[in-house]
Amino acid sequence: MTHAEMNRSMAEAIVRRSLYGIQTDPKRTIRNLVDLGRETASGPLQQKFLGIAQQMLRQKDSPYYALVQDTVRRVDAERLMAFGMNLGWNSLTQGARTIRAEEARRGHNIPWALTLRMARWPGSLTGGDYLRLVLEGMELGIYSYFLLPRDQPSVTRALELASASRDCAFCLLLPREADARLALGSRLVSNNLLVGLDTAAPAWQEQANWLRAKRMPYLLYRHYAAAGDVEEILTGVWARQIMPWAGVAALLVAAPDAGDQAGAAVYDYAVESRLRQRYPTLMLDFYRDCLYADRCISGDGCFVGLLSDGTVTEYRGGCETPTDASFRRTPLGALLRRFVKTRQAG
Repeated sequence: MTHAEMNRSMAEAIVRRSLYGIQTDPKRTIRNLVDLGRETASGPLQQKFLGIAQQMLRQKDSPYYALVQDTVRRVDAERLMAFGMNLGWNSLTQGARTIRAEEARRGHNIPWALTLRMARWPGSLTGGDYLRLVLEGMELGIYSYFLLPRDQPSVTRALELASASRDCAFCLLLPREADARLALGSRLVSNNLLVGLDTAAPAWQEQANWLRAKRMPYLLYRHYAAAGDVEEILTGVWARQIMPWAGVAALLVAAPDAGDQAGAAVYDYAVESRLRQRYPTLMLDFYRDCLYADRCISGDGCFVGLLSDGTVTEYRGGCETPTDASFRRTPLGALLRRFVKTRQAG
C-alpha cells in the first residue's frame, strides 16, 4: 500500500465513523470532523472551506446541521462514501495537489472540473471518446465532472461513463424532458453519481420523492436568463418553493443570454445565502462557484467545457462560449495550453 493509499484509507475510516456519530450526536460530530479536517488539511481550498465551515457551525441553530443530518439519514451510506471520497479526497485533495504541480510544470491552467454537454447524433463524441477524456483528465488531476445530457440516449451514455470511472465524482444534471424515474429506474446507477433535477420539469417534486425513496443523493437546479428569472431568485421565491424537497444543493445555472450583470447579482445572492445560512441547503451558482473553487486550488480561475461534438468552451463575458479548439483534433493536455495562467496560487 502506497502512502497516498494509506492516507485515503485513514480518511475513509474517519468519515465512516463520523457517519455513525452524526446520527446519534450530529452537532458535536460535525464540529469535531470539521476541526480535524482543518488541522490536517494541506491544500488552500480545504483550509479556506473548512475555516468558513468552522465559523458557520459556531451558530448553534445553523441549518447546515439539519442539512448534514438529513443527508446522512436519507442517503445510502455507500453512495455517500463513494461520492464524498471521490470529490473530497480524489478531486479536491490529491487531484488538487496534482493540478498545482502540473500547472507549475506546464505553465498553464488546469481546471478542477470539466463540464461535458452530451448528445447522441452522428457527429457527437462517442462513449470511447468520453472515457479517453476522463482518463486524460485524471492524469492531470481532474476527478470531477459535470454531465449535461440533452436526451435519454445521452443520459444512458452519462451513466455508462460514471460506471466506468469509479474513482471520479460525477454530477449528472438531467435534462428537463427526462423523468428520473424512467431515466434511472431500470439502469445501474453507480455510487459516484450525484443527480440534478431541473425544477422547471414536469412533476419534479415526485421525482425528488422517488430519489429519496431510492436513497440517492440529489440536488435541485434551475436556469436563469430573463429579468423575471433573476427576480424570482433574488427575492427568495424560488428558494421557498423548493425547500420542502431540497437536496444537498440548490444550483443556479446562467443561460447563454443571461448577461454578466445578472450573473453577478445571482452569485452575490448565492454567496450571501451561504454566509447568512438562510436555507438548509447549499445555494450555488454553477459557473462562478466553479471558478471560485478553481481560484482556491491554484490561484487562477479556469472553466473548461466540451460541447457534444468535441468543441472546447470557456467562460467569458458572463457565459460559456465556444472556442476554435476541439477534443477531436487535440488531446486534453495540449488543449489546455490555451488557458494561460494570469495568477499563481498563494
